[in-house]
Amino acid sequence: MNEDEKISRKMLILMFILCLIAFAAVAAVLVFYSPKEFSPSFSGIDEESVSENPLWEESSVFPLGINTATAEDLQLIPDIGPATAKLIIDYRNEYGTIVTFRELMSIEGIGEKTVELLKEYCIIN
Repeated sequence: MNEDEKISRKMLILMFILCLIAFAAVAAVLVFYSPKEFSPSFSGIDEESVSENPLWEESSVFPLGINTATAEDLQLIPDIGPATAKLIIDYRNEYGTIVTFRELMSIEGIGEKTVELLKEYCIIN
């Protein structure tokens, strides 16, 4: 193999590697910025759960959809006041769809007790 063939071969290998890097970068961007598909999860709510919770039978308000409830709706839950409702709405506005109740524990001022309370009255929608 002469010198020109060696240089051509090295250039071909270099271009192949650059194409692979470009492909990986494009794929990463597409995955990272692609719209996230969301299939609603109703957090295990079934007919038995509803029948065990008398508030759901008496009221057409409960269960509340945690991702669609207004601050006023959230305040219908016992022990949830305007401040806590605002924290939940602000979190939703900043981070988008709430996927699990547990993620609400990252909000300063909301602890395990509040999350358990929300689970009783809300669903992930």
